[in-house]
Amino acid sequence: MLGDKCVVAGYAKLPQATAAAQVYQMVTMVLLVDKNTDEVLDASVTLVTPVARTFVEALLVGSNLVTEQDAFLAEISANYGGGAQRAIKQAYKDLCERYAEMKELGEPPAR
Repeated sequence: MLGDKCVVAGYAKLPQATAAAQVYQMVTMVLLVDKNTDEVLDASVTLVTPVARTFVEALLVGSNLVTEQDAFLAEISANYGGGAQRAIKQAYKDLCERYAEMKELGEPPAR
């Protein structure tokens, strides 16, 4: 595996009725991940309001992209009441798929 860290991104279209859609059209989630532990080291999410952005980023930092996917999705379902909830969950799923592909490509071949 080349390097211990990677940057991975996920994307999803925002509903037109949300403030974020007026600015971004898409929710983008970008994470810095430790490839050895699958732990999120840093996060950036394109949500307009600082409270929403900080809430989602705080949930992501310190989480495990392999073993804690269901926990993140459940937390968003239970505690994020904004119109972007579905897009946040979709961007996260997209990001997790991309991360799994990156990990698979970075692993040495099986013997």
